[in-house]
Amino acid sequence: DANEAMSRAYAAFRTWETTPAADRAAILDRAADLMQERLPELLALIVREGGRTQGDAISEVREAIDFCRYYAAQAREKFAEPILLPGPTGERNSLSLHGRGVFVCISPWNFPLAIFVGQIAAALAAGNTVVAKPAEQTPLVAMLSVQILHTAGVPVDALAFVPGGGQIGAALVADPRCGGVAFTGSTEVARLIAQSLAAKNGPIVPLIAETGGQNALIADSSALCEQVVRDVLSSAFNSAGQRCSALRVLFLQDDIADKVLGMLRGGMQELRIGNPADIRTDVGPVIDD
Repeated sequence: DANEAMSRAYAAFRTWETTPAADRAAILDRAADLMQERLPELLALIVREGGRTQGDAISEVREAIDFCRYYAAQAREKFAEPILLPGPTGERNSLSLHGRGVFVCISPWNFPLAIFVGQIAAALAAGNTVVAKPAEQTPLVAMLSVQILHTAGVPVDALAFVPGGGQIGAALVADPRCGGVAFTGSTEVARLIAQSLAAKNGPIVPLIAETGGQNALIADSSALCEQVVRDVLSSAFNSAGQRCSALRVLFLQDDIADKVLGMLRGGMQELRIGNPADIRTDVGPVIDD
């Protein structure tokens, strides 16, 4: 399946890359409109499959819509006409941007719609064809978003949907027709992808990787304690803390530590843990065992 998807995307590249940037942008704008129309359906799948609360799920659909509109605007700005560069009198210098080929997009489960769609929209806007592999835990959200993109006008061969485990991603990355990789996930897997790409003959294949980290918040005595507590609760416990940006460590100046910790305990006691389909739930489940 991975081989067939790469073959079809590779064959479709020239046609998609020569499609006017304005037309590619219009397709992404239509996809954004369709996502807005189907927001309840997308929200329900994100809650059911990804375990996110309804508030988080609404934010995610909005983020996916924003990605489509942003990259549509970027396509019009950067790909419609050559960009004129400064140069000596009597000399004309211009820069034209083009797609690289087939982009492999590998996305995580903690943003099953937004990051999945964002990677694809960026690659398509730039004139690349795409083979997309979602996280194993959230293939249904990804499948629906691919159907929406196809309905909006993305040619079927220009965007392939290949669900599966890590071995599928490894096969796509190792394929000689892979022209670039967009990856969001663990640092460990990003290193494996980088090593796989570096071992291949031919042109250097770009890797755009977003990986995990440690997010810290530092508050001194000038901070408004109520705002600190609000931001700590939001950053640490949205998506049950399953974001690379989730707050891991809080540093407090001694002068305000007791006050903030007391307010923080009170705020945490008000968080409701439970079924994310219940509108009253603040913290849903973690993704798996």
